[in-house]
Amino acid sequence: MSDAPSPFDSTMERRSLLRGMWPDRWRWRFSLLTVIFVIVFGSAAWIERDRIAANLIDDALEANGIEATYEISEIGPQRQVIKDVVVGDPLSPDLVIEQVNVDVVLTLGTPQIGRVELVRPRLYGAIRDGRLSLGALDPVLYAESDGPPGLPAFDIAIVDGRARIESDFGVIGAKLDGAGRLDGGFEGIIAATAPGIGTENCSVDSLTVYGDVLVDSGRPIFDGPVRLRGLDCEGASMASADIAARVEFSDTFDSFDSNLGIAAADIGYGGDAASALDGKVDLLWRFGGDRQGAMGDFSARHDLVASGVTSAYANIGQLGAEGQLRFTNSMSRGEWSARFTGERAELALDARSAFADLREASEGTFIASLLAKAERGLTNGLRDARLAGDVTVRTNPQGLRVIVPEARLRSADGQTLLALSRVSYSQSDEAGNLLTGNFFTGGADLPQINGRMDRRANGDIAVRMATAEFGSGDDALAVPRLTLLQSAGGAISFNGLVQAEGALPGGKVDGLLVPLEGTYSASAGLAIGRRCTAVAVRGLELYQLSLDERRVTVCPQAGASAMVRYRDALDISIATQALDLSGAIGDSRARLSASSAVLRYPGPFELRGFEAVIGDPDNAVRFAAEQLEGRLGESMGGTFSGASAAMDVVPLDLSQLSGNWSYQDGALLVEDGAFRVSDRVDPANGADPRFEPLMARGASLVLEDNTILADAALRHPESDTLITNVSIRHDLSQGTGRADIDVPGIRFGDALQPDDLSILARGVVAAAQGTIRGDGVITWTPDGIDSSGMFRTDDFDFAAAFGPVQQVSGEIEFTDLLGLTTAPGQVLNIGTVNPGIEALGGQVAYSLTGGTLVTVEEGRWPFMGGTLILRPTKINFGGGEGQSYVFELIALDAATFVTQMELSNIGATGTFDGTIPMFFDADGNGSINGGLLISRPPGGNVSYVGELTYEDLGAIANYAFNSLRSLDYNQMAVELNGDLAGEIVTNFKIDGVRQGEGASRNFITRQLADLPIRFNVNVRSENFYLLATIVRGIFDPTIFDTPAMRESLGIGEFAPIETEPQPSPGPELPAPVEEIIPRRDESTEALLRDESTVQPPESDNLP
Repeated sequence: MSDAPSPFDSTMERRSLLRGMWPDRWRWRFSLLTVIFVIVFGSAAWIERDRIAANLIDDALEANGIEATYEISEIGPQRQVIKDVVVGDPLSPDLVIEQVNVDVVLTLGTPQIGRVELVRPRLYGAIRDGRLSLGALDPVLYAESDGPPGLPAFDIAIVDGRARIESDFGVIGAKLDGAGRLDGGFEGIIAATAPGIGTENCSVDSLTVYGDVLVDSGRPIFDGPVRLRGLDCEGASMASADIAARVEFSDTFDSFDSNLGIAAADIGYGGDAASALDGKVDLLWRFGGDRQGAMGDFSARHDLVASGVTSAYANIGQLGAEGQLRFTNSMSRGEWSARFTGERAELALDARSAFADLREASEGTFIASLLAKAERGLTNGLRDARLAGDVTVRTNPQGLRVIVPEARLRSADGQTLLALSRVSYSQSDEAGNLLTGNFFTGGADLPQINGRMDRRANGDIAVRMATAEFGSGDDALAVPRLTLLQSAGGAISFNGLVQAEGALPGGKVDGLLVPLEGTYSASAGLAIGRRCTAVAVRGLELYQLSLDERRVTVCPQAGASAMVRYRDALDISIATQALDLSGAIGDSRARLSASSAVLRYPGPFELRGFEAVIGDPDNAVRFAAEQLEGRLGESMGGTFSGASAAMDVVPLDLSQLSGNWSYQDGALLVEDGAFRVSDRVDPANGADPRFEPLMARGASLVLEDNTILADAALRHPESDTLITNVSIRHDLSQGTGRADIDVPGIRFGDALQPDDLSILARGVVAAAQGTIRGDGVITWTPDGIDSSGMFRTDDFDFAAAFGPVQQVSGEIEFTDLLGLTTAPGQVLNIGTVNPGIEALGGQVAYSLTGGTLVTVEEGRWPFMGGTLILRPTKINFGGGEGQSYVFELIALDAATFVTQMELSNIGATGTFDGTIPMFFDADGNGSINGGLLISRPPGGNVSYVGELTYEDLGAIANYAFNSLRSLDYNQMAVELNGDLAGEIVTNFKIDGVRQGEGASRNFITRQLADLPIRFNVNVRSENFYLLATIVRGIFDPTIFDTPAMRESLGIGEFAPIETEPQPSPGPELPAPVEEIIPRRDESTEALLRDESTVQPPESDNLP
């Protein structure tokens, strides 16, 4: 055993020491005096107990600055009772206590206060701007104390205690029952409720607290449930939460420790939600003391599991997180480390909708099928998928850092869908946002992407990634390489290559190779293509257009820093030079080219020197535009100018094309179009255009479903006369089409003449008055072109090659409208024609070939008591050669003929048949060669009515002429020869001559009457000059439209005749002349060859 003294021994020693110092007799005396003092003074205090108690209470209230009223009900040695305690304004008290019972504990020393019982206390307070106020009790509540923090050493009992605290967030009501020492041993029950507590944007329907309250060794403890219903807080919601809480404060109130068991239901935030959240959280918060702004240290351990987690892109049957959260240095530094797991993951409906929206937006492209495959892969891969990983999040005054050592998402069969390793994300004011680590995506029907993020020696973050070819059928996409560099300031630059092939709207692309190069920063935004880049394609098909392999170099437009920029809005500026593409449209070859192209957004894009050639070189559709502009937006459209278009199979050219174009709802529209249409000629052969150019304005065109529809009104440029309305339909897929031509009525007059529309009318028709109307159609196929039309007039006047023509009517049917070729047997009815001698009621049957060759089948007019017939002939207005005409006369009256021909020295009677051949050389000089008229039996009379001017003939000669001045004949042949512009020689061959009426008869004539006599008479005349002038009008009929010529012809103005003339009917036309008069037999030829002259040459010179 130890030799050390025991505590008991030490106590006894101290007592012995005291007895030695204080004798026993003095001790008893002092005790007796003390008892007498207590009795005497206690009796006095008892007598004055109410006054003494009141003074003590008042002094205590006054010392603490508390205004209160009360009533002392009972003062006893062991119990004191105070009633009706009112603290603060009696009309609005801060504390009301029905009764206060104070137990007094008598001791050898000063009596001590025992338990203080508060019966039905009612406390009223408020929380404003985060500060609790109890009104008149605030001086006690916020009084400074030099003592250590903690609960006072009071023994207190509360019976039916209640409190009402009003706050900025609502009213809090509480009830408390309990008893015991506040510094240890207190036990009670507390209940609190706060219905609708919160703010306008964040509140709960109800919040209740109910549980045990106790104090253990100075440590307040709450143990009970906390219930919350109907949370709605700025997008976050929770139907209910039941929390089994145990909260324990330290005895000095410098920390609290809690254990929470959480069971919540129907939690949501934004588009994310969970059906339940269960688990436990252990919290420890050590406060920072009295330092300004000190928050202390905080730590928490959690093990939480969320069930039925749904989000916009994925659903997880169960998502758990187990870890620890710590905040130190007054909450300035924090770290959260956790292990997260997930079970039964699957693709969300919204994700499928997003895929569906993307597929719909990319419908018809290779992207759509790849998205469909990826959607299938994600749907299958995320069915019962599992998620597991670790995460650490650290915060400090310098920034944030997130570390994922490893995380993996696996399908139900174990395939890795997404893997992350050594991923680190940091955010700071100095370094900006930095991300490093590795990632991988894969799985069945999903793209395989492998990437690495790391930091380079210069501090830049580099991301290198590659996407293996991801394909579906003929569609594929690959990113062989892509490198992203992030500088310390956060700016990102990237460089890579994209390969694609597959479907496009209306076609497909093959072997598309697009380099990617650009930068991104928060201040400057996104920039792609800072320098020229070559874009290659192995093949491209769009609708009927297919392009061959081509490489095109695209560059930023001059003055632009990049081809594509995006900061606050998208900005595109792409330019290329010498664009040259080749391929085919349908089965036809095609070539597209432009001297330059600029694509701008939101500004206009522009093509200059654009050309398109579709088809074989000799059977192509051609379009060219000096400038084509447009804009991209909700709808695409713009203008074009200086354009031209042509189809090789249609001999018409469009030039000076301009207008507005737009593309919307899958259709290309051209509106307010203007152009010039002209006949196409080959400059090599020097031919002139058949048609004069026409203009159109307000034209329209629609290209939709591979079909072109166009409408235009063509006008004469100078007079603005509407010539024709044209409607066109062309099928690009078949290469077929048609043009419907409507001529509502072309009015010819002073403002418009036929040669204003076609050079072919020059020299054929002039001084026209009248209206022509009709319609036509042009059809074409890849094999060729057909055209036809029907045109008509009811009353048309003009000056023709053979003289003025009036009241023309009839129809002309073109079997080849573009080639100006008609069917045979076209007929024109002619009211009057005046080639120097007026003919009425004629009719011409003809056909037209190539616009220049007129085949006259027959022309027939009543003429000089007989009939004038133009024999079939061909007239070539564009050949530049001579032209022959043969006019046939049937039953011509000789007297009328001599008079009309102004043969003033000759008189004749009889009926003649014959032909007058005329020939005109290329210069329009005409002549008659071998004109012959032969009289019909029984002949007629011929007489010389002129005066004999030769005085030296002698008496015998003069006598002879007087005797033969009038002769009857059995047969007469009249032969015409000579130059129409000069002298015409008329040879009269007369047989069976005898004296006629008016001739001198004498012995000699009677002797000669029985002799056979032949007269040969030659007459030279220039009276055919007018006829020659008329015929010269074949080459220039405008000569008739002069006052002098009309006066010389006696035909007046070319004006419509108000009343149709009624010519006298001629005799019934006989058979052709060769059936009446045999062609020249040998005797006739002998007759014509006999040149015996009645008048010698020297008598030919007449005055």
